[in-house]
Amino acid sequence: MTEQQTIDIDTRKLFNMGANLLVAGFINQKPEAAKKLFKELKQGASVKSGQLTSEQNNMVIPVKLELDRSEYRGQFNYPNFDVALRALLQKFETEVRKDKELKDLRTLTNEATGGVLFNLPSGVRIDDDLNVLMMAVEPKDNCLIVRLMFMEPEQFQA
Repeated sequence: MTEQQTIDIDTRKLFNMGANLLVAGFINQKPEAAKKLFKELKQGASVKSGQLTSEQNNMVIPVKLELDRSEYRGQFNYPNFDVALRALLQKFETEVRKDKELKDLRTLTNEATGGVLFNLPSGVRIDDDLNVLMMAVEPKDNCLIVRLMFMEPEQFQA
């Protein structure tokens, strides 16, 4: 039987970790590497993307990246994904510029899983299709999952 430990991680740190992971994986990479990562995510893989070390007990927690595109509309290819991802990162940057310490970071928590959805929806229109991309972080087995999720766009329209 394995001993289960709980670690509290500040949501601001999770936000920064997720944003930095996306920048490192897609923006700061050569295009071929970014496209390879996209292809793995598109195929439903959970891609090992780094690790966190607990300040409390030095426990190492693997971090994986996943993509949920079940609500995506239109042609799902790298150029369209890249536009959506860059719009999301731009929204993150704007949020940080407005609130440097992220004191007003809006999140939704899944009580059942302990997951956190950052309530910063980023919408992009490609051709006639509107897609909304969001980021969540959730504990799973012995790792943390950073999940990019395309959401049903109608729920964000006034």
